[in-house]
Amino acid sequence: MLKELWFTLILASLFFSKVDAQTLDSYINTALKNSPLLYDFNNQKLSAKFDSLLLIASYKPQVNQLTQATYFPGGSGYGYDDAITNGGNYSAVVNVTKSLFNRKMINGQLQSLDLVNQTLRINEKITLIDLKKSITAQYLTAFTDFSQNQFNQSVLELLTRELKTIRALVDKGVYQITDLLNLQVMITSQKIVMSQSSIQLANDIALLNFICGINDQHDQVKLINPELTVQNVFNPESSPLMAQFRIDSLKNINSRQLIDLSYRPRVNIFADAGVNAIAPENIPHNLGGSVGVNLAIPIYDGKQRKLQYKKLSLSENTRIYYRRFYSSQYKLQFDQLTNQLKLTDNLILEIKNQLSQQDKLLELYHLELEKGLVRFLDFSTVFNNYTSTKITCLLSEMNRMQIINQLNYLK
Repeated sequence: MLKELWFTLILASLFFSKVDAQTLDSYINTALKNSPLLYDFNNQKLSAKFDSLLLIASYKPQVNQLTQATYFPGGSGYGYDDAITNGGNYSAVVNVTKSLFNRKMINGQLQSLDLVNQTLRINEKITLIDLKKSITAQYLTAFTDFSQNQFNQSVLELLTRELKTIRALVDKGVYQITDLLNLQVMITSQKIVMSQSSIQLANDIALLNFICGINDQHDQVKLINPELTVQNVFNPESSPLMAQFRIDSLKNINSRQLIDLSYRPRVNIFADAGVNAIAPENIPHNLGGSVGVNLAIPIYDGKQRKLQYKKLSLSENTRIYYRRFYSSQYKLQFDQLTNQLKLTDNLILEIKNQLSQQDKLLELYHLELEKGLVRFLDFSTVFNNYTSTKITCLLSEMNRMQIINQLNYLK
């Protein structure tokens, strides 16, 4: 009977209130749409496409128009030597330059840009994981408040119903006036608990809305139990951070290749056409052009190449050390969370067994209370113990889902 009464009160509080139902997925989807970080990543990915095009364009023929007019004044006893200056220089030419045999350098630099883009995508994935994890954690916190609030409301309604029974029994002389006053104190205390839980729920809902970028304010929100399950199995290689270590290794290899390519001979061809004269009156007669080849061969650079190799070796050693440390930490966190989940499951099972016994005991006390066969103080003690265990069970179940949330978004 008592169990049915509790169930009826909870259903009434859920279905006869004007509420807006919200699920965890709806909050996550809204947050993903509103996130400025994800918007920034999207634009960075679009911008990265232009980086490759800019690189390729830089190796295409470069055409420039060069204009120069120089006059060297001179006189008796001063001025530059005419044999050097010719008295002036007037030129307007179009210059074209093009580097040759650079396909390997282009491919190496394109690979470098691609690795940067892969890092960008990994950072985006990490941001997604962190965002979903934080929203889920806050949703579970708010759902805990919501569930407690609903339970506290049902307790208040049940105590209010008991008030009529106790008042009638006091009038008949079965119970004393102190028992009635004790019940009234319990009701007042429960109202205070209700007010506190409502304030806490409003605060946590506001924080959840803030994280998700939601501006709408609702008088009441009905949160749906997310019923999380473990989705993540032990696989460190699937972690985005492990993928970043692999990309860092490829970056070191690519950097070494670019160093080697920078020491290859470089060949450029160039050509120009236009006017190049030493006097303005000769401009119409000095139209022409030129072609040429530029060859640069590195010979000695103060052993910079070896120094760069040593820097890359240090970077690679650091990467290996971080990867080994992270792999160990990942396993440690996974094992700890898995063990916590197992212990919490066992705890919840024990609490539910205790609740089952307390529920039967409370039903008996409720029936005997209506007949005046038990002291009200005894009923009050059993009732308080039951509600305390119920809240403990609720908090343990929410703690279980928080552990699952950490497991699912472990990175």
